[in-house]
Amino acid sequence: MLHERNCTIVWDMRTIVQNGDPVLRLVATGVGLVDIKGGKLAPLIADMQRLLAKEEYGVALAAPQVGESVRLFVVSGRAIERRKAKYDDDTADQAPVAADEVYINPVMTKVSRAKKDKHEGCLSVRGYWGEVPRSEKVTLEYLDEKGVKRTRGASGFLAHIFQHEMDHLDGVLYIDKATHIEEETEHVDTAA
Repeated sequence: MLHERNCTIVWDMRTIVQNGDPVLRLVATGVGLVDIKGGKLAPLIADMQRLLAKEEYGVALAAPQVGESVRLFVVSGRAIERRKAKYDDDTADQAPVAADEVYINPVMTKVSRAKKDKHEGCLSVRGYWGEVPRSEKVTLEYLDEKGVKRTRGASGFLAHIFQHEMDHLDGVLYIDKATHIEEETEHVDTAA
């Protein structure tokens, strides 16, 4: 798509790929620290944030969903805050997410045994939703967009998002784990 703003031409190159695209089934490769600190990921991160911001019900986006098989995902701070306010969600005990958060080379270091069925959709599997058993709590170790190593524990909705996005990085779609799948008759709040 071509946009013209003050005589500057901007091409929107990336789109969200859909189920059937082979990139969604690849195990994504890790990102080198030199690439993070050298700014090579910055355009990809910016594109992912821009695409995610356009999605009314999207809460996160993994790099494979935009055609890049690298271990990176972005969680929308806007979406999490909106859901917390709308549903008084169980993420209230967690630190607020004011801005989009970037997770590079994430690894789940802890996963609770307790699971709960979660209502789930996906920006790469539009028009469907399902129930997926997800652990109630997880802990991730990852690098942020500056290459700083971080650890983040999550429960409830954020834990659900982390597991969905980690699946994308391993070439797995929620439809592979769903206990049942239905056509969407109204919006799904947890499209990632």
